[in-house]
Parts: sequence; structure tokens; C-alpha cells
Amino acid sequence: MNEGNSHFLMAVGRIDGGLPVEIADQQLRDVIAAVQRTGKKGTVTVTLEVAPNGELGFAASAKVTAKAPQISFGQSFFFMGRDGDLTRQAPEMTQLGLMGEKTNG
Repeated sequence: MNEGNSHFLMAVGRIDGGLPVEIADQQLRDVIAAVQRTGKKGTVTVTLEVAPNGELGFAASAKVTAKAPQISFGQSFFFMGRDGDLTRQAPEMTQLGLMGEKTNG
């Protein structure tokens, strides 16, 4: 190592006033939270693109992407109530008109 001097960190820290570092930091926090919730892995990627800028100069730009693990959701089951709203309570068969009225006879 070169005694704490990092060309990469210096370059990324100076692009857009350090905004890529701030964004990467927040995305890392979000990914870590999602990893804790799901137990699955995630990624944060910082890409530094360097291009020539004249004979002696260079232009650098950064890109930050993150992929947080997604939570898998289960299913719930519902019925439609008389007023059209969803309900968890199963309607009685007579309410649906599927069973005839009982007759005394």
C-alpha cells in the first residue's frame, strides 16, 4: 500500500463534489438492511470510467449501482362481500344463492 494515498478514492471523491461516494454509501446501507431482512446476498458496484481528455488529461466519471435482495411474499385468500369489498370471512352458501332455501315438509 502507498501510505493511505488512494488514487481511486481521491478520484471518486472529487467527481461531482463526492456525490458518487454519498450515493454508494446510502445504497450500501439499503442493501445491508435488505440482506438482514432476507438472509440473501446483495451487491453495490462502483464503476469509474476514465477517458482521454486532450493530450495530457483524463476525464473521469462514476456510476453507482445496487442490487438489494428482494423479499418473497406469500399469498392470502379473500372473498367478495355483499357490498363488493374484500373480506376474509367466507360467505355462507345460502348468501350466494348456491343452496336452495330449506323447506318444511
